[in-house]
Amino acid sequence: MPERPVTVVLATHGPEPVRAEGVFDEFTVGQRVKRSVVILGVAILLAATLIPIPIVHLLGIPLLLVGGVILSIRQLAMVGRLQPLRIACPKCGELNRVGGGLGYSSITPRERMCDSCRRGLTLSMEWQ
Repeated sequence: MPERPVTVVLATHGPEPVRAEGVFDEFTVGQRVKRSVVILGVAILLAATLIPIPIVHLLGIPLLLVGGVILSIRQLAMVGRLQPLRIACPKCGELNRVGGGLGYSSITPRERMCDSCRRGLTLSMEWQ
């Protein structure tokens, strides 16, 4: 998994944006396929555990299978993952967690909320 250094920028209207150094792990095609198969496998296993449960299996199994297929397809589109880091909110100064999760489909700016003051923030990444 090639790692690329990035500058993570957290901005909002008014104050200066806050910058932090981060690492973006780019996924190869093989890694995307592997992650996709794992997600689909987990969905199938969870659906199989619902077979003996009356009533719940009527909706639970189809929902898990459809959700698993959708997540699996979306995982194929993920280009990489930002390693988890903490960055201060430009408005209130409290630390926010960014990165981690299943990944990002692109490095285009995305909207998010501050964990503390709930203000709208724009998270963007710049290659170094």
